[in-house]
Amino acid sequence: MRSFAIVSVIFLAACAAISQQKAQAPVSDNAQFHNLQVLPPNITHDELISTMRGIARSLGTRCNHCHVANAPDSAEEFNYASDAKPEKKVARTMLRMARDINAGYITKVNAHGLTLTCFTCHRGHTVPEVQAPPQ
Repeated sequence: MRSFAIVSVIFLAACAAISQQKAQAPVSDNAQFHNLQVLPPNITHDELISTMRGIARSLGTRCNHCHVANAPDSAEEFNYASDAKPEKKVARTMLRMARDINAGYITKVNAHGLTLTCFTCHRGHTVPEVQAPPQ
């Protein structure tokens, strides 16, 4: 009888803990991300960092190319949500363009699993180099 009482108390405590946990609002992985307009709202921190690094490498830039620096005494180096730099607007337009090209064209003719990325055109430069056609 005593072990039944102990098991009952443990069971009730577990039920209470589960109820409390369910009552709390779920916290998404990207609660710290603000002003995402092109990237998916459910992107994880690691996916966002990987995407940003890929863009920076493809253009041969660093974060400050698109993002506004905060004051030196600020906790964060950059104000990632700010739209003050025109380069950020251009980057969003280019991401939309690449997404549309991949979805509307590349996937229809692509037999090799290739996709258009920033590097496809930029190759480490902020402005893609234009090559003259062969003569």
